Amino acid sequence: MNPPTSPAPHLVLVGLMGTGKSTVGRRIAHKLGWEFLDTDDEITRTTGRTVRQIFEAEGEEYFRQLEHEVLVAAWQLSTPHVIAGAGGIILRADNRELLKSAQHVIWLNAPLPILLERIGQRAAKGDGHRPLIDGNPAERLQKLYVERESLYREVSSVEIDVEGLQVQDVIDKVLFETRLEANS
Repeated sequence: MNPPTSPAPHLVLVGLMGTGKSTVGRRIAHKLGWEFLDTDDEITRTTGRTVRQIFEAEGEEYFRQLEHEVLVAAWQLSTPHVIAGAGGIILRADNRELLKSAQHVIWLNAPLPILLERIGQRAAKGDGHRPLIDGNPAERLQKLYVERESLYREVSSVEIDVEGLQVQDVIDKVLFETRLEANS
């Protein structure tokens, strides 16, 4: 079965947690004059529960179903959106098929030390919404990267290595690669 065609030209950012999808996505949406949607934030908004609470109460499979429903709903939006997909959005085959039908899917990639530094900074601020890296974050994150790398590559039209780049540099690369023009 073919995935539904989106009525608007969405830009989707994928990658592991800590690659900057939400930060970059919000700023790109602002520059383009588009709306922004973060799938994790949308799940939290619609359920009234955090990702961690959903994982603990219902399990990962239930969360992945919610994630799929949010992606499908975002796909059907009639106005262009920048969509920051949760790190695991590529795990379901139906999500990958949907993403592959997008005009622009950008994989923000970063080496493990960068991700650990960024995630560690957030954890120190009390952002503990990442249940998949509980215990040993370095080991768990490395495992996630190995499991997901080929899936990110499968769905993305462009890979951007964010190591050593400032947020504005990543935004500039995304805009260059997609040929989308920012509003003045």
